[in-house]
Amino acid sequence: MPPSNSIVEIRSLTELLSLYEIVLDGTLIKSEYRNPVRPYRLIQPEASCQYQKNGKRCSQLHQHGFVVERHDNSKVLIGNCCALNHLGLDDEQVKGEFKRLTATERQNVRRHKVETMLKQRENLIGRVRAANNGFRKLQSDVCMVLSTLPSQVGGALLDRWKRNVLEVSWEYLLIRKGRDEKGRPHEERTWYPHSFGKLRGLGQWLQLDQKLYQETLLRLRRELEAIPTTGRLSQAQLEQAEATLNQASKVTIVEAELQKQEELLTDFRKPANLQLTIQIVSNQKVRAETVQAVYRLIDEPCTTTPERYVANIDLALKQKYSAGGIRIAS
Repeated sequence: MPPSNSIVEIRSLTELLSLYEIVLDGTLIKSEYRNPVRPYRLIQPEASCQYQKNGKRCSQLHQHGFVVERHDNSKVLIGNCCALNHLGLDDEQVKGEFKRLTATERQNVRRHKVETMLKQRENLIGRVRAANNGFRKLQSDVCMVLSTLPSQVGGALLDRWKRNVLEVSWEYLLIRKGRDEKGRPHEERTWYPHSFGKLRGLGQWLQLDQKLYQETLLRLRRELEAIPTTGRLSQAQLEQAEATLNQASKVTIVEAELQKQEELLTDFRKPANLQLTIQIVSNQKVRAETVQAVYRLIDEPCTTTPERYVANIDLALKQKYSAGGIRIAS
């Protein structure tokens, strides 16, 4: 058998010959056959059967066959049909031998897979570090935004995201006066909706710490760094390394999610979108504080007082519809 780290799924004759030293110019007769080594299934019928029958080599090209061992320890190839018809490879004892060899080979394949994946260990550790740095940057950006905005606004944003209510709407009151059929004064009050637009960029960043990104990354990094880099892994170390490497896909998931949240936060911080946050609460004091926060976030001076800014929004809405009153939509 070749070294265990060379055992791979065989798909072509070239791969087969790279794994086993096959006596290609030899033949196999039944009396020389000792035991099977392994089965193979190739993509193309390109292996030549070396079984000798009627005084000459079969030479039938095949996809499905076996590497078998002769009594002199040399190895040759035999096609599935000749193996079945002349060596009786469907015999229960031989099938049991194949099962034993297959189980051993599966373990070798498993080891080869892990050892191959370990070549990416340093690259994975680097990606974990980079993702952790990305998380800390995102965390800092989120903290700056949410600590600048009034807490009532942050809470309203989180609630809207959870309920998927993105449209920022107020209502304006129209009062129609007249007389009823008996000539008595009559007044009709009707509230109509007005949309300021839809909020953009709301997402998981509003409760970033609940996703445990950093804990996941730190745990994976510790486990990767704990895998021995020298010597052959013991069975226990192999199993632990395999479990750790199977978790490596989490890096890709975290990387993609952090990138998505960074993009959402960038969208949220656009000036036109930040302006909408002024309208998501009704308290005048909080709205004025939100005006101050918005201008700090966009790093521009406000040309009027926050209170006047809010009053101008309300006045413009009333004048647009000749409204008798306005209120935030329920």
